[in-house]
Amino acid sequence: MEFLIRPHDGIGPIKLGMAREQVKELFAGFFTLTDEASDFYFDSCFQVEYENDLVDFIGVSQNENYKLFFGGYDVFDIEGSTLFAAISANESKNHSLNESEYIFPEQIITLWDMDEQYDYLGNHKRKVWAQVGIGSKSYLKVVNGL
Repeated sequence: MEFLIRPHDGIGPIKLGMAREQVKELFAGFFTLTDEASDFYFDSCFQVEYENDLVDFIGVSQNENYKLFFGGYDVFDIEGSTLFAAISANESKNHSLNESEYIFPEQIITLWDMDEQYDYLGNHKRKVWAQVGIGSKSYLKVVNGL
C-alpha cells in the first residue's frame, strides 16, 4: 500500500474530520488497539486521534505494510533533514531543524524524533523521523496552547 500525505486533507484514505466509524470500517483488517481518544492500526504504527469522534490527528510510523509519501519522497526511506527541507519549502516562513520534534504551522505537519534507530530500511545509518503526522486546525490550537 502507498499512502500520500496531503496537508489539511488526510493521509491515504483517512481524512481529517472523518467519523471514527468510517475509519474503523476502512482499516478494519489492520486494527491493533483503541483507547478513549485514539485508534491504532498496522501494529500500532498508524495512529488516529479523535476530537468528538472526528479525526483530529493522524500520526504514522514506518511499517512493512505500506509506504508513506510526501512531495515524491518516501518519508521513511530518506534522511530526516531532507524531508524537513522538503516540507519547509512549502511554508512561507523559514524553519530551523529540531531533531526532537517539530510542527509546521501552515501545513500542520508534525515530525517526531529523528534518529538512526528508526532507519529500518537503510541499516540504521541515516537519521530518519520516527513519526510523521498531520493535524487539523483544532489540533494545532491545542498543541500551541500547551
